Amino acid sequence: MKKTILDMFKKINGGSSAVAGFLGMTEAELNNRLYQTKGQRFKDEELIAIEREFGVSDWSDEINRQLGKVSIVVPNSDQLDLVELSQAQLHERAVNGLFDATLEECLSDGVLTTAEQEKLRKLLHKAQSARLQAFEVTVSIFTQ
Repeated sequence: MKKTILDMFKKINGGSSAVAGFLGMTEAELNNRLYQTKGQRFKDEELIAIEREFGVSDWSDEINRQLGKVSIVVPNSDQLDLVELSQAQLHERAVNGLFDATLEECLSDGVLTTAEQEKLRKLLHKAQSARLQAFEVTVSIFTQ
């Protein structure tokens, strides 16, 4: 999970410094939680707040993936139009394409290693989430 949280911090503009500032702590205190030193660790509420504040979802996506679940952001039908639908569909095609390309690459030697399987499962989870998100946007727009 530490790698997932680190990757999430890298996506955030300002990185770990921005996260530490948001949580009202120093980078050293943030690192203590990240590496679980001095008996410290992140609380679920802190990670949820980070995701909400910075618009990332790596941590909750990984939790859901480990549980065999797919998560989406519930669309706000008042703010949806065909542009958002188009963006959701484009994102869906992009993550499906990434999954397919990675699968082809992993199969090129005729063997799927454990690491490749894990990588493919993560990409498949993202593809399934994107598909569900595009569907929910479609439903929200076209429901009378």
